[in-house]
Parts: sequence; C-alpha cells; structure tokens
Amino acid sequence: MRIFAYELKKLWNWRILALIVAMSALTWFAFLSEALRSYDSLTTHGIYGSYQNEMFALYGDTLEPEELADYDIPGKRVALISEMDEIISNETIFTENNIYSYAQYEEFVENGYSSDLSKEEQEIFSDTLFTMQSKLNYSNSAQTLDEWYASPLIRIQTLEALERTYVDYEASLRSYIDNDSRPVVVRAAEKLLQMHNANLIHYDLSGQFSLYAAVVGVFTVVAIIIFIAPLLTTDRMRKLNLMQYSSTIGRRIFKLQFAATIVSTLALSILLIAAAYIPFLASGAGNYWDAHIMSLTSGQMQLYNITFGQYVLILAGMILALSVGTACFAFILARFSANIVMMMIKAVPVGVAVAGIAVLSVNMALSYNNIVFSNIYRGRFDVPEVIVCGFVAVVGMIAAVVVTIRERYVDLA
Repeated sequence: MRIFAYELKKLWNWRILALIVAMSALTWFAFLSEALRSYDSLTTHGIYGSYQNEMFALYGDTLEPEELADYDIPGKRVALISEMDEIISNETIFTENNIYSYAQYEEFVENGYSSDLSKEEQEIFSDTLFTMQSKLNYSNSAQTLDEWYASPLIRIQTLEALERTYVDYEASLRSYIDNDSRPVVVRAAEKLLQMHNANLIHYDLSGQFSLYAAVVGVFTVVAIIIFIAPLLTTDRMRKLNLMQYSSTIGRRIFKLQFAATIVSTLALSILLIAAAYIPFLASGAGNYWDAHIMSLTSGQMQLYNITFGQYVLILAGMILALSVGTACFAFILARFSANIVMMMIKAVPVGVAVAGIAVLSVNMALSYNNIVFSNIYRGRFDVPEVIVCGFVAVVGMIAAVVVTIRERYVDLA
C-alpha cells in the first residue's frame, strides 16, 4: 500500500499539474467560453426566437394539446400581421408597388421568386424586397440582435418555425418513416409521432452541449497523455526498472504503477469534466436537467427519450472511457520509450487518433447527425458512438494488462 501511495505521489507532480491548469485556461478562453456564449445567444436568437423558452417557462418540459391551444399561435400570428399591416400602410416603398397588407407583401415575394424575370428586373426586385424587409425587420434601425429579433417580420418567421415543430410535425416525421434507410431513425420518428413531438427542451441544447463536451474530451485526452507520460519513462531513463527487477517486490511495482495510472486518470478526468461542465450547466442549461431531449426540430433529431441530465452523464462516461483508453496506451508507450522525447513522439499519433474519436463520437452524440452513427454504421443499431468509446477503453485495458503480465518475463538479461 505504501508503494502504491508513492506511485500516486509521483504521478501528481505539481509541475505537470501546473501545465495542465495553464492548458485548461487556454482551452477555456480559446474554445469553451465562445461555445457557452453561442449557446446563450441561441436561447433567444435561434430559429424560435424566445418563443420556445417562453413555452418551457409556462408549461414545463412537455407540451400538452390544451397548452398548445392556450398558447394560441394563430392569435399571435394575427397580432403580428396587424402590426406589419400598419407599417406597410405608412411606408411609401409598399404603396409604390401596390402593396397595402402583409398578405399582398407575401404575394409580391412569391411572384418575384417564381416569375421568369430578366436580369435587370431581378435586380430591381431584389433591391425593392431588401428595402421592404428592412422596414419590417428593423434592420436599418436595430442596434442589437435583441431589437432585430423583436421586429414583427422576424417574430412571425420564428413563430412559423415553432408552428412547424409543434403543430405541423406529422408530415416531416412520416417522411422519415417512409423514406429513411436508417432503422433507428425510423423507429425514433415513429416514437416521436406517438409522442406528438411534445418535448419543449431548447432545440439546440443537446447539439451545443455535445460540441462543448467534444472539446472537453479532446482536452482531457491531451491532458492525460501529459499527465501519464513521465511516470514510467522517467524510471526507464534512470534505469530504475533494472533495480526493481532484482526482487519479487520490485517486479510488483509495475503492476502498482498501472493501478496508480488508472486511479489517477479517473480522478483527473472527473475533475476536468466537472470543472468544464459547471459553467455550462450554471448558464441556464441546468434548468433542463430533468427535461427529455427526444425531439424533431429544424435539421435535428434526438433519437432517445432520455433526460438532459442523463445525456450529460452519458457524454461524461464517453469521455472517461476515452481517457482510460488513452492512459493505457500512454502507459504502454512509456514502457517502451527510453526518454520523454521518444515517449511524446510516439504519443502524438495515439493522441490524435483518440482525440479524433472523441470529436466524431461525442459531437452530436445520440442524434441522427452523429458521424459515427449515420456515416459509418448507417443507423443500423443503437448508440454505436458510445460503444466505440467503450471499445477504446477495453482495448487499452487489455493491452496494458498483457504488457503488465509479461513484464515479469522481460529484461532478465
């Protein structure tokens, strides 16, 4: 036990930890803080504007038919059209083109795009339409995104997007059921049809968080390599392993070093993941902890009816699995490296490979847009991205255990 504690102490070198802390700060300011700002902006500046957030605040994590009726999307549309009718009646650009209502504006736009106009006529139409839109979406006067999203034209567009998701969703889901070649996607579409696509979780939360977690995963992989590399490599550089092999207890040190590597990897990975997760969850995403993520929105389908909290923990587990696999590979490379430089040269391709797996697996995990799920396994079975991460950990553990067992038979000359 004393030897194990000593090996743990060797791993937790303050210089290495200081380097990891410095890298953490750099990663935060370069990537994670921007991802957090992007999510925060999309909560009110996305395809639904502030409407979806408002519905979640009013009705909780699911939308019942009576709640949809209470929200009165048609009534809100009528109010916005009246607001735009008033703007149209007071602006000469509309009356010059014989437009006196929003309905006539929509007809003008439809005719302009569908007509076979000459190049000169197309330019005139485009300039006229741009001027009209600037009156309806406040683009000439709006100083901020909030002001632009408060304009009646943008509000009616976001309201129509909301309506397509929670009222007119059936056609889109049946299209997936009838035409999609991925069995898991078809099953998810059938489930969403039964559920009436009623989950009110913020449409971009899972996608934004998975991208955030992918960056955390890449950083954790790099940190683990830097953390593990000096342990065995330093011993071999100083030829301490030859002294260790002179006794039975000495030969056990290699096994204890491997155990210390796994324990320390788990501890450091959990610390890094928790430190990265806290700002994101504290930004307001934590309000959705118990909300179910399964939904169909514009360009996005979440495939499993789990809560956001479960999703957060699954992604953390995927990163932990990759971290353990990385630690095992680093442990093996350190065993066969004469010095730190050789170790790091060998570790670069391993780190790149595992980081690549982190990006492909964690980003958009459990959605039909995940690359591992859709492009590699063609949606034929569930959660291949999670299985891939687990596979990395299992292969790394098996390889490291084999090397550890063989250690007692090598370097005897």
